[in-house]
Amino acid sequence: MSFSRPPETRLTPATAAPPAERGPIWFLLVTAVIFGTLLFNLGLAFVNTKVMGISQNHVVLCELALTGLALGLAMTRRAGLYTLITLYLAYMLMLMALRAQLDLKSIRDALVPIIFYFVGLQIQDIRKVDKLVLWSALAVLAVGMVEFLFLDLYLANVNIFDYYVARGTITADTNFLGEDNALFHSGVRYGGRNFFGFLGNHRVSSVFLEPVSMGNFGAFLVLWGVFRKDMHHRFVLIGIAFTLIILCDARFGMFVSLLFFLVAPLHRTTPRLLMLLAPVAIVVALMIYAAAANRIGWDDTLTGRWLYSGQLLMKLDWYGLLGISTKATYLSDSGYAFALFQTGAVGLMALWAIYIYAPMANDEGWKFKVLLVVYICLLMIVSYSLSTIKTGGLLWLCAGAVDAWRRGPTSPVSPKMHASPASSVRDFLTNRWRKRPGNLAQPNAITARRMPKTSRLLSGRQPRALR
Repeated sequence: MSFSRPPETRLTPATAAPPAERGPIWFLLVTAVIFGTLLFNLGLAFVNTKVMGISQNHVVLCELALTGLALGLAMTRRAGLYTLITLYLAYMLMLMALRAQLDLKSIRDALVPIIFYFVGLQIQDIRKVDKLVLWSALAVLAVGMVEFLFLDLYLANVNIFDYYVARGTITADTNFLGEDNALFHSGVRYGGRNFFGFLGNHRVSSVFLEPVSMGNFGAFLVLWGVFRKDMHHRFVLIGIAFTLIILCDARFGMFVSLLFFLVAPLHRTTPRLLMLLAPVAIVVALMIYAAAANRIGWDDTLTGRWLYSGQLLMKLDWYGLLGISTKATYLSDSGYAFALFQTGAVGLMALWAIYIYAPMANDEGWKFKVLLVVYICLLMIVSYSLSTIKTGGLLWLCAGAVDAWRRGPTSPVSPKMHASPASSVRDFLTNRWRKRPGNLAQPNAITARRMPKTSRLLSGRQPRALR
């Protein structure tokens, strides 16, 4: 395995049979699960406000039901899913044994990316994913506009603060926004908005019930729009994405969204080794920054969040980095620190390497992988929401679908991306006679390829399909 080969040499072999296309009922169920991941918190908050009180058990049961349905939709006769889940569960049980405590949430955190990624691997037509992403964006925008325009009516039916108290996320005495306030802690931007101050201090959260997740979702929509150049209604999706980012006043979402437009043209020059080691480099840089700053307090700015993330990382000892520490400490405001404490460096790097080196069915998917790595590496500085089902379900389904996407009659082919002169020479010397997947779509060419070249030359016969 080469760590620096260009992405086009890592494609799935052209002669490998793609998985069978699932029927419309299967994709309808997938759509229902994705919308369930987006809307179940909103539904439970409504039930808690208008029908009956809910508890943490109701939330857990909903997440288990959605994850279980997704697992059923991901199951095939191929062994990859079962092997990866078995290895992951064995690793996590080993960590639990070393900790002498059982933490089901730690086990669940990586199961969501694994399961939804394998669901996406079975989607052959990328245009179906385009529609799913667009309809998800429209649903989030619709609820967000109702919240923004009719806030009092919305909160009368969906008391966000009481819902988070009922599920055990926060306590009733932590409502520093006021006793009558029904928004989450971050639902108001004190000191004024970062974008379009005339919109007021209210940060819209839509179906996610807290604005940080909505900003992350908006940034992912921009990522998809930048990646899918030939998507129908592409600019509508990008417009919706920036509308959501502005409504929730998400600094991270705006910053990373603009960064996507700068990174996308450079994706062909990004080696896999750089992407593999990027999280390690960021963790080291954050710790160095926190040590050099020599400050205890931090402010709610971009550099302040970097400082706080580095300070939380520095709380981890070797046991914490390996995921076997039993010390209870608050790490939720740093995705890197929280993930290391829960899963351990060995498990995280193994899962990360599996995704980075996962084969792609066409080279256009490399752009998505580069953009997603940028998104994840920056998001993990302040949050671990990529593993939560409400935002991670759609994200990892899209990641799997892109890796499985085979360009063909169902997808318009974009112009060939240019490679560097050095890679062009190397490809000419090593892969001159190797045809790309798109050139082997005809059955005659596949039949001819199956017959050894030396046999054809010595016998002087052509394959039956070519006679």
